[in-house]
Amino acid sequence: MRSTIIAAATFALGALAAPSLSPLQKRDCNDTCMSYDQATSVANNFKTLIAAYSDSLADSAMTTDFVDYSDSVTSLINGGCQGPVPYGSETFSSLADFKKGQASQPPIPFEILNLWYACEGPVVIRWRSAQTPEIVTGNIVMETQRSSVDANYPWKIKTVYSEFNSGAWQVNLNVFKPNCTASGNAASGPVGKKMKRSLPMHIM
Repeated sequence: MRSTIIAAATFALGALAAPSLSPLQKRDCNDTCMSYDQATSVANNFKTLIAAYSDSLADSAMTTDFVDYSDSVTSLINGGCQGPVPYGSETFSSLADFKKGQASQPPIPFEILNLWYACEGPVVIRWRSAQTPEIVTGNIVMETQRSSVDANYPWKIKTVYSEFNSGAWQVNLNVFKPNCTASGNAASGPVGKKMKRSLPMHIM
């Protein structure tokens, strides 16, 4: 009987000494994760900003602190030279800069080839632009931010990392004119030269 009383007292003291735990917050994936349809909308929003730009879509689909990184775009802005935009830095450091730059461009053919996404982003696409004479392909990583106030755009594009075949794009703009032979191979340069393949020699 005495041992029972002592055990009960010990339990009571332990209960009093135990820290107060707040209820665990339930995390429902359906409420927090991006769906496939939402990821597709994010990708299509960016596609439209390239293919048929509008200020209203940029304001709706992007965050106010949007930033864009792309040395490929920088190389087009710089014409292959060292400036005016430093390589490795933000190509567009604000939403206003992106809007100004994209609004000055003609519509660009843009086709989404593949799409991947994670629970809260990023949304990743592989794309192709059927330009002439060279087709351009590239990849875009879009970091997103959830919006709790905009039902039409629940996931907004916050940061873009984009790279593509800027050499082919410069050919299409007549900025770069390659020196090619009749066979289509480069007449000079280590990549264009055909080299005889041989098996590696092993020292015995």
